[in-house]
Amino acid sequence: MKHYRLIQIAVLVSAILVFNYKPAISLDYMVDLFEEHYKEKPIVGPGIVKIYHSWQVKTKYGSKLIVIIGDDNDYRAWLRNYTKNHTLFIIKIPEGGDAEFKYSTAVLIDVQQIHPVVNKKWKCIKCRLGPPPIAPVKVIKEEPE
Repeated sequence: MKHYRLIQIAVLVSAILVFNYKPAISLDYMVDLFEEHYKEKPIVGPGIVKIYHSWQVKTKYGSKLIVIIGDDNDYRAWLRNYTKNHTLFIIKIPEGGDAEFKYSTAVLIDVQQIHPVVNKKWKCIKCRLGPPPIAPVKVIKEEPE
């Protein structure tokens, strides 16, 4: 009798696990950059520079302000140079940050989670979100020091 009860419990737990399975994935969102803001401010003392870096982008969910954080300044410099000629990027959102990206107007993104896309070579059939709507002309502003 106890053996039969254990089998019932095992079958029930297995069914719950099978039907509630959700893969752990990060989501990718395509954004179109139309304005960049960048400022470096030296901090008194140890020679550290505080970086203020943000993008205004168009997404499928409307306009968003992306505040770019992170310490990879080499990648940040390369990315800033790349934005002079290209505006289309993919942003990787870690698991659990999907709702924040969809519903917030300002989102914190690590600089290493931004990846460029060459629009002329991008071919995507049945993309998850597709390209964002047409954005205004890109303006890059650099604050005077």
